Amino acid sequence: MLEIVGTVVTVIAGVAGLIFLFWPDAQPKPEPEPPPAVQLVDSDVDREQNIAADVVFDGQVTEQVQVPASLVSATLRNSSDNPVLITRAEVNLASATAVHCRYGAGPTDITAQYDIKLPADPQAGAVVPRKMKYTLPPHAQERIAFTVGPERYGEGSVPWIYAFTISLYMDDGASVTVPQITYLAPTDMATAFLAMAEQATDAQRPGGPGLMDPSCISEQARSVAQLVRSAPRPSPELREFSAELTRVAAR
Repeated sequence: MLEIVGTVVTVIAGVAGLIFLFWPDAQPKPEPEPPPAVQLVDSDVDREQNIAADVVFDGQVTEQVQVPASLVSATLRNSSDNPVLITRAEVNLASATAVHCRYGAGPTDITAQYDIKLPADPQAGAVVPRKMKYTLPPHAQERIAFTVGPERYGEGSVPWIYAFTISLYMDDGASVTVPQITYLAPTDMATAFLAMAEQATDAQRPGGPGLMDPSCISEQARSVAQLVRSAPRPSPELREFSAELTRVAAR
């Protein structure tokens, strides 16, 4: 009797296997994974805003100023019935390129209050964390924004072009990632670089002590233009800096 039952079960299993083989749509499908509670709806690199900065001379804060910085924004939607806490942001640095031509510099340091501070000598592959405590209400859509830049830079420092993603981590272990952005900082140093380049390419006094080498300016203009062309999302300030540097180099 047991042998007969075993044979019947085997036959039924074999028939079911043939049915699923020839009619795959008849096979029960697994339940789809539920969508994540928090989704990235949109992200952008917005126009600059002013942030506070300390001017430091000989270890002492001598002045407080405002410096411009681009804003990286992310629009998030919480589709769950519960609030979600964002606990951490991480900048994953894909590349960091200095725009550099030698010229005279001063002894002053500047520390700007960027939301996410990158090392003064950044390396590709670096991960820079920042603790957060931001609550997304249930069934809400909200926009958060960050400024990113060097933790400290000196008078006469050079502007940097950073390519990075930003990952946001929730208290439930989930995460969302803002796609790669190519970003210019500090923008006040980019403005100073352009002013020095203008002076060095002045037809009345090309080159000279303390001035940039015009051939270096041309090389940097080509390099920056190539970075902008290859970047999927360059910041507005980076595009404008590249266009202005190209104009100056062509004088």
